[in-house]
Amino acid sequence: MPATRSTADVRSLFERARRILARNQGRSTPTTEPLDMRPNIDRALYQLGKRPTPPSSLEIAAARAVSTVEGTLVAIDMIHEYLVEALELTTQALQTDDPSARALFADRYEWLRMQIDTVAGGASFEGVNLIDAGQDAIEISLAPPGNRRHSINHIALVAGERGLSLTTPTGHFLSNSEMDTTLQVLMSARQRLDRASETLLNQASMLAPHLGKPVPD
Repeated sequence: MPATRSTADVRSLFERARRILARNQGRSTPTTEPLDMRPNIDRALYQLGKRPTPPSSLEIAAARAVSTVEGTLVAIDMIHEYLVEALELTTQALQTDDPSARALFADRYEWLRMQIDTVAGGASFEGVNLIDAGQDAIEISLAPPGNRRHSINHIALVAGERGLSLTTPTGHFLSNSEMDTTLQVLMSARQRLDRASETLLNQASMLAPHLGKPVPD
């Protein structure tokens, strides 16, 4: 797949992975697009068609890898939403001189920071978590020649130093300098999220040739 992907390309990639997994598990369910996936909820597998022969072990491995990335991207979107709110409330905190109000903003910021850890820690799909504080990764042996291997790497997106570097507001946002620093860290965190999404999708897209032909619209 090209480096620049259309929405149709991405949907096709994920749909093919679901079709292979559904066929492998003998499931038949409606073809509704799973828009509301959450990290701690098992995603439905969708049967989009059957072929007379069962999927190969490489197809299944590739489909599981792509399915893991799909779920991970949804979790990353949730983290992005928390970062957006954190940016907004930090900006609001800078606009007031009331220490009590600033402390309330700081408390909310800390809650958001903890939620990011909750989402990252719960983002396990197909038994793999690619964004928590661990070291899970996916490695697939591709077809010959050369017994090539393809990896989908772990990218820590937890709130702490190993991930997004979001620190607890120990100063309760009482100083403008603390909030200025927080804003800079939040913007860097958003950039890290964007890079992580692009990297994971690029790595998953490399498996497209092993998922069979795209599903026609």
